[in-house]
Amino acid sequence: MNRIFSLTLLLVLFVSMQSCNKDDTALLTGTWEWVNVENVIDPYSYEWEFENGNITIYRRLKTNPGTFTIIERGFYLIDSNPAHTTLKLTDMSNQLWNDSWDVVKLNKSHLIIKLDIVGGVLYREYVRKK
Repeated sequence: MNRIFSLTLLLVLFVSMQSCNKDDTALLTGTWEWVNVENVIDPYSYEWEFENGNITIYRRLKTNPGTFTIIERGFYLIDSNPAHTTLKLTDMSNQLWNDSWDVVKLNKSHLIIKLDIVGGVLYREYVRKK
């Protein structure tokens, strides 16, 4: 009886981890605008677009949002379990981005990620673009 309970519990945990990953991937899909508190007078806004495993980063002129430049492309994978979510970026030309970022917050309107780097922690906060 104890063995059946253990196997059932393992199956439930496995299924819940798979559904967390799908939910987080669905939440991440779309365009996110970086909240740049370091330079509020920057003439550009920066957007990260996540779709089908591809990530594209745009730089958009604030005074003319139709004017934009693609500054980065790569791939992403989101790995979730009930205790932790990680956003893995690969094949980006900026080597700093090619790492596993901890997802601090991910919901319908906010994304906060962090990366431990030499000398500190790099945080990035985004709001969903409509």
